Amino acid sequence: MRRDLANARMGQFVGPDWQTYSLVVPRLEAGEVESLIEAGWPVLTYLVGGRLVWHDEEDSWPAWADARTAKETVTAGRWESPDGSLAVVLVFHG
Repeated sequence: MRRDLANARMGQFVGPDWQTYSLVVPRLEAGEVESLIEAGWPVLTYLVGGRLVWHDEEDSWPAWADARTAKETVTAGRWESPDGSLAVVLVFHG
């Protein structure tokens, strides 16, 4: 399920699961991203222009495939909520 997260703040965002996520690891290698997605963690894409889109488990792999083939530079980070939930954030740089 894809969801827009228009009200995210720098350094933190509240996901559709109502968890507040904070940046833990600012740069991940491709293998680390794939391991987190394989483990079932969601992906948040931060697109050029400031649009944020949440991708649940079934949409995480297509989001990662889009990032891997994007014309823009894409960086990935690991974000965590206080309860230990993780999310991969993909940032598209224009």
